[in-house]
Amino acid sequence: MKNLGIVGGGLLGRVAAFVLSAAGHNITVYEKSSSNPLPGSKRSAAFSSAGMLSPLSERESGGEEVFTLGTRSMELWPILDNLVKKTIGVGLGLKIQGNLFVSQHQDLSFSERLFKRLHYTKNAIPHDTIKNFEPCLNQQLKCWLVENEGQIDPLMAMENLYRASIKNPSQASVNWCFESQVTEIEGSTIFAGKSKKVFDWIFDFRGTGVNDSNIRGVRGEIFVLQPSKNFVLNHPIRLIHPRVRIYIVPKFNGEVAVGATEIEVEDLSPVSVNSTIELLNAAQIILPELNEARVKYSDVNLRPAAPDNLPIYTSNSKGTYINGLFRHGWLLAPALLESVFLDIGIKTAISFTQ
Repeated sequence: MKNLGIVGGGLLGRVAAFVLSAAGHNITVYEKSSSNPLPGSKRSAAFSSAGMLSPLSERESGGEEVFTLGTRSMELWPILDNLVKKTIGVGLGLKIQGNLFVSQHQDLSFSERLFKRLHYTKNAIPHDTIKNFEPCLNQQLKCWLVENEGQIDPLMAMENLYRASIKNPSQASVNWCFESQVTEIEGSTIFAGKSKKVFDWIFDFRGTGVNDSNIRGVRGEIFVLQPSKNFVLNHPIRLIHPRVRIYIVPKFNGEVAVGATEIEVEDLSPVSVNSTIELLNAAQIILPELNEARVKYSDVNLRPAAPDNLPIYTSNSKGTYINGLFRHGWLLAPALLESVFLDIGIKTAISFTQ
């Protein structure tokens, strides 16, 4: 058993707190926001995600490193989901049913070139069977079903990882220090306000909240819609387009998430008119019945990104620093933490070598 400090209670912090506490380690988590921060507030980028899990899609911009880690995460998320269910009775909103890639007729040549770069060779869904897959989908679109991909519900997962860490099956203590600003990490000591505490190991997962010149915030905007009662969407959808990257993800409560922009500016002001038109126009072209959907809310957040948009991971004799998950947080988190825990030789509740 070790006494471990975690700075940053976002996605990485919550997954780590759960699997480490369940293995018997005493955990203290420092998080500057509240336990359940609202849209529009300064909060972890993980709260503002649609939760689409697509290693193939992210291979386009992230390359082989992101694809390999993402593929491994698709094996680890079901293990984590089952462990959370055993701990608190509910899971993470995980559903691995495949994702749909769709293309308009005028973009088919771009789609073919993209799939060639991604080494994807499956045929499109026969046109006369599309309605069986997605009855509300624009039937003029070309569609491909990418298997072994899916989605996770970010809000459900963030809440239940937190709950499961507290109700862990071991006798370890877990202390969540919300609205706690860490001012300094010096060796094995964390300074927060007027208090300080020494740990056996410290994990720094602060994202854009850290003072690191290599990390920038990339603005992302998302809409959450409430469709009509007759609306059906069975799979997350990614629109293949030469200029914009649009995805539409169904939620367990019937809502639909539409995202996301990717703007090189550290700005948390409300969603712009331009982004609103771009995202919602694409959504109603893909799923015409969304014309009558109601906009429940929009959200804006900053994704932490390194210069090459790939994760940063370093360790010394006192702790580990991870940052720069960019737009890949939900896709990479389990596999990245697996790599870290194996490297530093720390026991967790999951046998990552299975």
